[in-house]
Amino acid sequence: MAVAGIVSLPGMMTGKILAGTAPMEAVNYQILIMYMVTAGTGFGTIFAVTMGARHLFDGRERLRLDRLQKAIA
Repeated sequence: MAVAGIVSLPGMMTGKILAGTAPMEAVNYQILIMYMVTAGTGFGTIFAVTMGARHLFDGRERLRLDRLQKAIA
């Protein structure tokens, strides 16, 4: 909850408020930033799982243990 700004005011939002911007505009920017962080994390996770599945499974969807051993060693 602290990361989402529920417990503490994030730096970007606080800076905009101190600079004289309307609080609702600062909140809108903070929500946009949180959505971008969430989307980036989601896309990164999907990419990592997809690349791992392509590397560790063959065309018939069988786990290739020999490829797993090469990756660890």
